[in-house]
Amino acid sequence: MARQYEFRPAKAAQRRMIVDACRRLTAISALDQYQYVGFGGLEFIDFIEFHRGLGIPRMTSIERDTNMQHRLEFNKPYKGIRVLMGEARDQLPQVDWTIPAITWLDYTDVLTKDILRDLDYVVRSSVPGSIVIVTVNGAATFPLSSRLDNLREKLGDLIGDDLDASSMNGWGPAQVERSVLQATAHSVSRDAHGRPFCQLFNFHYADDAKMLTWGGIITSTNLDRTIDACRFDDLDFVRTGSEAFEINVPVLTEREITYLETELVGATTGVMPQIKGVQGKDIKAFAQVYRWRVGTR
Repeated sequence: MARQYEFRPAKAAQRRMIVDACRRLTAISALDQYQYVGFGGLEFIDFIEFHRGLGIPRMTSIERDTNMQHRLEFNKPYKGIRVLMGEARDQLPQVDWTIPAITWLDYTDVLTKDILRDLDYVVRSSVPGSIVIVTVNGAATFPLSSRLDNLREKLGDLIGDDLDASSMNGWGPAQVERSVLQATAHSVSRDAHGRPFCQLFNFHYADDAKMLTWGGIITSTNLDRTIDACRFDDLDFVRTGSEAFEINVPVLTEREITYLETELVGATTGVMPQIKGVQGKDIKAFAQVYRWRVGTR
């Protein structure tokens, strides 16, 4: 069976970008003082990346398919990973939230009020300095005529009356989902920690379905300046507003990849190398993600 990252290159690049951003948390605390909470699946790929990239020793995977428990226990890459079986809403209270956390609620579903309740719980329970990330389906798999109705069915009055079908083209539904996620986290964080939630991630990618990954850091009055010292804004892929960073991994040969990497490192800013027959947009897309693509480390 092919490993997931081999046919989900955009997801893999996104994962490595997030790990790189999390390295900057050292301004807040030693990385080995953090824990990672996620949905590992059978291959626990994100757990491997976060442990190797950050050295995080405490890890918890929440798995909803109780029929897979024996396979999950067998396949977990590190003995110390704690596997909790059941729905996230039932298992999240089993996590020790007094420890700073990087939590990735990695859903395949369209955003729902149940997911928002999970987000509410994690933001409310996590200590300042913790990272919270949510991935949801961008809702573009539904026919254009039904996308808005679907979002209203899932999210009710959280979807504004000012929206119409014309706003549902392309990444339109994902933009609405991001707005709802950010508004929810903002409100909960103000209530629980006295400061708004600080968005860092707004990724769009489509290995198959259009997907949204949104997230950021929980702050507090005492932590604001320390978070500034993390210099997250220095990272090209960090997005603090509605504009998304879209990940496209073009199909290139190994020879083309080697050439482009050779030319890109140290090149004049804004000047793209060229390969006859390869479109400029593909070269530009590669330039945005080549440092994080699978196979570079």
